[in-house]
Amino acid sequence: MTSRIHFLVLAVFATCGGAALAAEEPAAVSDSPETAATLYGQSVSLPRQAAACSERIADYMPRFQKFYDAWRTENAAQIAVGDRFIHDQAKKGGVDADAGMAKLADADVERLRKTSTELLARHCQLMLESLAPPAAN
Repeated sequence: MTSRIHFLVLAVFATCGGAALAAEEPAAVSDSPETAATLYGQSVSLPRQAAACSERIADYMPRFQKFYDAWRTENAAQIAVGDRFIHDQAKKGGVDADAGMAKLADADVERLRKTSTELLARHCQLMLESLAPPAAN
């Protein structure tokens, strides 16, 4: 890995939090470019993690897609801001943002593929719960 790609991977990892097995709740909407970058990172990595979940969990992808589509629609403007922020930062550093994001997502997927079925199921359930809209009181 070149030092420039390594820089991007570290920057995006720090921005996105590297939540491969933590299934953190998607970031709350704010005006900061860092929060927007986190949302963008999640928009890239969550579908790939969901694909890994669906490899071992029957009917996972339709459940994920329903929540993800709603989450993505709700956060579309911030995701677009994050996309621009990540790509602008990568351009300044002379690196390929898309390649860096792909490397991060690949690493997340690889960890999920190597984990136990029990931990995978828990992670995948947490992803669904984190994307679900708040319950009406």
